[in-house]
Order: sequence, then C-alpha cells, then structure tokens
Amino acid sequence: MKEEEVTPAIAPTAAVAEPAEQRSLVAQIKLVSKLLRKRFDERARAVALSEGADRGEALTQAQWRALATIYLNAGCTQKELAEKLEIGPVATGQTVDRLERLSWITRRSDPGDRRVNRLHVTDAALPILERLGVFADREDYFAAVGLSPEKMATLTALLDEVIGNLSSAKEPGGVNSSAATRS
Repeated sequence: MKEEEVTPAIAPTAAVAEPAEQRSLVAQIKLVSKLLRKRFDERARAVALSEGADRGEALTQAQWRALATIYLNAGCTQKELAEKLEIGPVATGQTVDRLERLSWITRRSDPGDRRVNRLHVTDAALPILERLGVFADREDYFAAVGLSPEKMATLTALLDEVIGNLSSAKEPGGVNSSAATRS
C-alpha cells in the first residue's frame, strides 16, 4: 500500500517536547487569546469602575462583545445576539440580564410580536463602548509592535488559511467539525 503523500505541516510526534521548545499551533493561538482576554478584562474592569459600576459588576470581554454587538445591531433579539456571538441561549440570557441590571441595555417589546423583545444600548453605555473601543484598537497596536506590514500581511493570510482549514475540516463520516462542536 502506498504511503499517504499529504503530510501536515506539524506532524504529531511520539516524544513530548518541552513547552518552551515547541508549542502546537492551537496552543499558541489559545495563549494569544488568553493574553488578550486577560488584558482586556483588566482594562474593562477599570473602565467599568470609573463609570460607576460596583466591583462585582466589572465588564468582561464576553460582555463587552455582547454590548458592542447590540450597539452595532440595534433592535436585535436575544436569539439573534446568541447567533452572532456563537454562544448558547443560557449564556446569552445571563449576559443580557447582567447588562440590563447595569442599565447599559434595555429590552423593548417588538410592536409586531409581543413575545419578542428587542435589545438596545442605553445612553449610559456609550462612554464605556467608546473607551473600550479605543482600548481594543490599542491592543491591536500592541499585539503588532515590531511586525512589519509584510509580516502582518503574512500573519493575517496564514490565520485566514487556518480559519478556512478548520471551518471546512471533515470528521470521519463526513461531518463538518465546526458544526459538530456546536451541538
């Protein structure tokens, strides 16, 4: 039988390398995500506290994403928000409840269907959105310090390729792996 000709760029090995010596692509991406989330959560907490939130009401990156998504999609439903954030209905409900308790969003009845509530950002949330938007832009800058425009273009292209690979990867049996993980 002929040996398979296609080999992945990073083949699994029997030996386990030291973390400092070799990190898998997924581990590197997770580390970047963790560092960004940690930095963002620290800054968001400071911003929320400066805007009058209690210490227990500090905004997380996930809540900021929800708030920004509601702002950009004014009048969306909770179901639409969950789809855009790619999270479940329970997590979405908890996030919406918390943002509403902070008076940063409101639920308004849909005039065409009383069973549906539409989500809207309040004026109280606008300064927070602005400050955290500036912070997010700064994080992009800090993440790219020292990378030439050419390296940034290469990195972006490579990450787009990884995203495409994972989005279209098929599990045994022909199931799309990204669809299988959302169930």
